[in-house]
Amino acid sequence: MLFRLTIAFAALLTACHTPKPLVAHALPPRWKVSPECETVSGPVKVDVSLASSTAQLLSKDGTVLAEMDVSPGVEGHLTPTGEFRVTEKLPLKRSNLYGQYVKKSTEEVVVARAWEHEGPPPEGTAYLGIAMPWWMRLTADGVGMHVGGFERGKPTSHGCIRCPEEGQKVFYEKCRVGTTVRVHEEAHKAPSLLVP
Repeated sequence: MLFRLTIAFAALLTACHTPKPLVAHALPPRWKVSPECETVSGPVKVDVSLASSTAQLLSKDGTVLAEMDVSPGVEGHLTPTGEFRVTEKLPLKRSNLYGQYVKKSTEEVVVARAWEHEGPPPEGTAYLGIAMPWWMRLTADGVGMHVGGFERGKPTSHGCIRCPEEGQKVFYEKCRVGTTVRVHEEAHKAPSLLVP
């Protein structure tokens, strides 16, 4: 009996002192604005690097005015590369492709992923598109830059460029319809504000 108690006690001690595996914590997106951003006048441009999942707001002479982490499209819904122009700006846009079916009376969610729903909308519901604050449209088929939740370094969208709210608000305020947005696979040419 004493032998069994000794073994049980040893097992308990081992369990208490066995190191737990480290759990990786999600990294929140970063954003930073330079002092020059407040006083800049004239046109700006946006440079989005898919290699680093960051976007830079640049003055006409290439000075980095602001920079933020972004999240591009997942496999199968990759963010297109190339040079685009902002064709639409809205402080709040709702997606007409991705949304939910909610009860008309209470807005309680009935179908969380409406784009996967087959058949007619459930009775008594209305479609409510996912909110995309500080929207800047880049393509005719609905790719743009907007606020959206994500973990730093991980693609999460269906083609759009998701941005942290504080950073995207700065980009939105400084960009105009017609602003050039370059999306590419290379590193940024300008030095990073996010990496010292």
